[in-house]
Amino acid sequence: MLRRGLLRATAFAFTSAAAAHSLGPQGAASHAKAIDSSEALSFARRGPLFTQLERRLRQVPAAEDWEAHGQRLAARLGVAPGDKLDAATAVRVFHLYLPVYFFARERVLEHRAAGGVSAVAIGLSAPQGCGKTTLVELLVDAFAADGLTCAAVSIDDFYLTGAQQDAVAAEHATNPLLQVRGNAGTHDLPLGSAVLQALKRGLAGSTDTGAFPGGQAAADETADGDLPALVGRDANGERQILIPRYDKAARGGRGDRAAVSTWAATGAPDVVLLEGWMAGFAPVAATSAVLPAHPGLDEVNARLGSYEAWHALMDAWVVLATDDVANVYEWRLQAERAMAASGRPGMSDAQVADFVSRYMPAYAAYLPALYKAAEELGGVRGLPTFFVRVDRTRNPVGADGPPPPVAA
Repeated sequence: MLRRGLLRATAFAFTSAAAAHSLGPQGAASHAKAIDSSEALSFARRGPLFTQLERRLRQVPAAEDWEAHGQRLAARLGVAPGDKLDAATAVRVFHLYLPVYFFARERVLEHRAAGGVSAVAIGLSAPQGCGKTTLVELLVDAFAADGLTCAAVSIDDFYLTGAQQDAVAAEHATNPLLQVRGNAGTHDLPLGSAVLQALKRGLAGSTDTGAFPGGQAAADETADGDLPALVGRDANGERQILIPRYDKAARGGRGDRAAVSTWAATGAPDVVLLEGWMAGFAPVAATSAVLPAHPGLDEVNARLGSYEAWHALMDAWVVLATDDVANVYEWRLQAERAMAASGRPGMSDAQVADFVSRYMPAYAAYLPALYKAAEELGGVRGLPTFFVRVDRTRNPVGADGPPPPVAA
């Protein structure tokens, strides 16, 4: 049950680069004071997504709700109670993460108010590298703070097995877009559908297959592609639903589906998040001029229509849109360089450019229609949709500081 009354934690202090510059390094710290709940809401109202959020909610969350959730998210981002909340983190929390969360939570409240008992499924479409993994993790935590269970699923976890992907690459040897995982045609659609349906349906009415030794499934997928059991009982006898995992480091970085014994398990969720770079993409007409402009895209386009089986299970959408698709290159470079700096193997700049180039044709073909549906046409597939444009710093476009004045 959703907890409406939330305890207020110790308030964080807001500071800004502008304030630090005007007061000096000592002055900024000495003048930073705790911000109360009304100021948290006031700062949120100044964000570029607030007007859209107001239109999507029956009632704007109370100031205490903004403050309590904001402090939890800030803590998850490494801000200790009593520490200053810098302008960049304040913008990310109150202008991006919380508006998305409150939109998503509203969908659950509406569903429950209408008598719904199944999980609410929300599609999250976002370009690679724009921060969707962090966003999903924070959304899961925020739902948990409100007493709701959120199951996060990535379309990446529905990739074909390594052997199956090799077969696709061999069958389409002249198609550069199908030589590696990523584009439409490289996912296990029946597995994805089965998992999403099980999560939406929950445990009521699902038939389990007995105990999962060690809390997980008894056996891996069979060689002929039969689906493993997705519902069973853990070591404590609790019924669980399995969520696949994909090991991108397997086979020398070519990737493979992880053993079923390593898959995540969850009880019946209240919310299902399906995230992915191509979530929500819809095929263009076979006569579209964009297809011949990109070798191999026609075959990808022909396979994309089958992903409607996943999209049809969604109840709402969140679409994060980059203001420049070239940002994907920069974001991927940042990630690889960070891995190299930490001593982990990563791709070279040239390898990153080649890797990302295999996704650019799909971005060129399918992002315009997705963005138009989300922003102008009443929502993706006519469903409630929250549309967020982010800049190269991954902040919502139009977000600027400094944070609000501190309490006296």
